[in-house]
Amino acid sequence: MEKLEVLGTLPLFEPLSSAERERLADGCRMRTFARGTALFREGERADGMHVVLRGVVKVVRFAPDGRETVLHLVRKGNTIGEAAMFQRGTFPASAVAVDDVETLYVSAEALFALVTENPELALRMLAALSLRLRMFAHKLAVQGQGGAAGRLATYLLHRRQIGGADVIRLGVSREVLANLLGLARETLSRQLSRFVEAGLVELKGKDIAIRDAAALRDIASEGADR
Repeated sequence: MEKLEVLGTLPLFEPLSSAERERLADGCRMRTFARGTALFREGERADGMHVVLRGVVKVVRFAPDGRETVLHLVRKGNTIGEAAMFQRGTFPASAVAVDDVETLYVSAEALFALVTENPELALRMLAALSLRLRMFAHKLAVQGQGGAAGRLATYLLHRRQIGGADVIRLGVSREVLANLLGLARETLSRQLSRFVEAGLVELKGKDIAIRDAAALRDIASEGADR
């Protein structure tokens, strides 16, 4: 029943009838991952996808010396691993739980059977993949925009646009966020402090409240023009 409830809340699976949703639920299972645990690793066969129900997952690539590069962050209600699954290939990167994570794991076999019968579901999956591509392109753009101020301002404005609110829940440590923006942790902390001192943002625990979006847009634009 819990699996059916989860599937019923996901826009991705809206085209499914009740019977189809029940069939898909039979090919799903709930999974939990402790902080630091890998949901999957680069090079593993992609036999399914995850829907994040709780926590945050970072998608990373590891260098030979062990250093990691955060490609993007996956939060509650979003999917991970679907691109590799549809290619019937291997995962191009690793997915690691930032904190305690719960997911709904959807097997490729169960999903492919429904996609074959329901073209509308395939279109929705394509739309989800396109959104993920735009998010990744945004991440690359942020890393290329000038200094720390421009990158941080661009990121905050992007999260504000997605969430539709001035209060942003980071959900990750500053170390992870710095890696995502291509900055050193100390650099990120200094820049965030400068934004606070200038009255652009306010820190509320793990939340960041945007107080002057216009000023942040000016900073982001300056970074893009460099």
